[in-house]
Amino acid sequence: MTATETELTSQVRNGLCEFPGVNCPNPKLADAGASGRPPKYCGLEGPGVDGKLVVHNKATAWSAKKAAERRPERAAGSTSSVPPLPAGPVTTARTTLENQMLELPRRLDQLQEFLTGITAAVRAYGDAEAVAAEVEQLQASSRAQVAEVERQRGEEEHRRRQAEQQAAEAEDAREEADAAAQDAIEELESARSEALSALTAAEKSRQDAVTARENAAGEVEQARAEVAAVREAAVAQAEEVRLDAERRIAEIQAAVEVQVQQARTEAEVARIAQATAESERQTSQHAADQLRAELRELRDQHRSELESLRIEHRADRDELRTDHQAQLADIRQAAADRVAAATTAQRVAEQIAEDLREQLVARSEPVVARPEPVIEPK
Repeated sequence: MTATETELTSQVRNGLCEFPGVNCPNPKLADAGASGRPPKYCGLEGPGVDGKLVVHNKATAWSAKKAAERRPERAAGSTSSVPPLPAGPVTTARTTLENQMLELPRRLDQLQEFLTGITAAVRAYGDAEAVAAEVEQLQASSRAQVAEVERQRGEEEHRRRQAEQQAAEAEDAREEADAAAQDAIEELESARSEALSALTAAEKSRQDAVTARENAAGEVEQARAEVAAVREAAVAQAEEVRLDAERRIAEIQAAVEVQVQQARTEAEVARIAQATAESERQTSQHAADQLRAELRELRDQHRSELESLRIEHRADRDELRTDHQAQLADIRQAAADRVAAATTAQRVAEQIAEDLREQLVARSEPVVARPEPVIEPK
């Protein structure tokens, strides 16, 4: 290591200015506590690498480094250059004293500013009005914080009351829904009773139709017996009437059979309708149970959802009641039509049998011989 490098290292360790290319004896600028790297230069005016006076700071240090890098090239090109003599202690001390004297006014100004700041702080600390104002400000801030806490507590109390009210409304809605479900079950029971009554009426209509068919069959047999008796007396004359009577009787029997079959079909339809009503009642019962369970689970939700659910349930109940009433009305009307048709068929059979009897009686009466006119001789 050369003597210059040793000296520069000693300056760095001693806290002196690190301006490149010179041995600045001035101390570095004091660190004011700012963030970043600590200052490396003195900030005072001093000799540069070319011997001219420059301010030792970052900008001039960068220029001095560039100039120091170029100096070895110029020294290599000139063999006659003589290295400068190192400065002695007296010269260094004189230079340091001159630089410090130049820096003294700036340091005095900094000291004056520092003392002025201390004086202002002491006055502010001892000012009773300033202290009272600060205390008043702190009290106002405390009162504002207390008011904010009171407001938040009032809001929490309001939200708690709203939650309790909503819970009570949900409980009322659940009770209303249970009552509506119970009404639906009662109406379904009533519809079931009506369906059973309709089934009983249909069964009675079927029995009446069977009785009418049996009566018609008995009358037909009687008519056949009468026709057979008359046929023995007047086979030739009643053959055509017998054939016509048999054809009409077959048509009547077929019509009665069709009416009876239709009555049976209507009774079967009534039975199916009753089974359908029972199945729908069970389905409605199951739906009502599910509705209760859902209402228990959804009791904390909004009342509008419960209202919508109740409206939908009421609409389904009205639709089911309307469908049951329409089905019962159709079954009753069909049964009434079948009974009326059987009655009409019975009356027609009776009328046809009566007409046949009258025709047979009329044809079986003996023919009265007309007297031939007597011609008197002239």
